[in-house]
Amino acid sequence: MYCFIFDAMKPFKFKEFTIHQDQCAMKVGTDGVLLGAWASLANQPESILDIGAGTGLIALQLAQRSSAETIDAIELDDAAYEQCVANFEASPWGDRLFCYHAGFDEFVDEMDDKYDLIVSTPPF
Repeated sequence: MYCFIFDAMKPFKFKEFTIHQDQCAMKVGTDGVLLGAWASLANQPESILDIGAGTGLIALQLAQRSSAETIDAIELDDAAYEQCVANFEASPWGDRLFCYHAGFDEFVDEMDDKYDLIVSTPPF
C-alpha cells in the first residue's frame, strides 16, 4: 500500500501545469484528479463548463486533454475564484480558460451560451 503525503500549502505540480492552492479551501484531491483524467472527450467538445472550479484543476486537465476553444468555469468563493484565475493565467492554455465569479443561478440567468460538456466535482 502506498501513502501519498503532500503539503497542501505548496503547489501541486502536474506534467504540463501547476496548481497553486494556498489560498483556496478546495485542495487538489483524488476525486478531482480522476474526474479530470476520466471525463470523456469522445465527442470532441468545443465548449466546456466546470461548475464549482475551486483551484481550476479539472478545467486545466480538460484544457490539456482537449482542443476545446472555450473552457469556462464558475466559482462562488472569493479566494477560490482568485486562485483559479491565477492558475488559469499561469497555464499554457490561459487564452482558452475563463473563470466567472458567480453562483450557478446567477451564471445561468446571465449567460446564453450552451456547452458541449459540463463537469462538476461531486458533491458540488
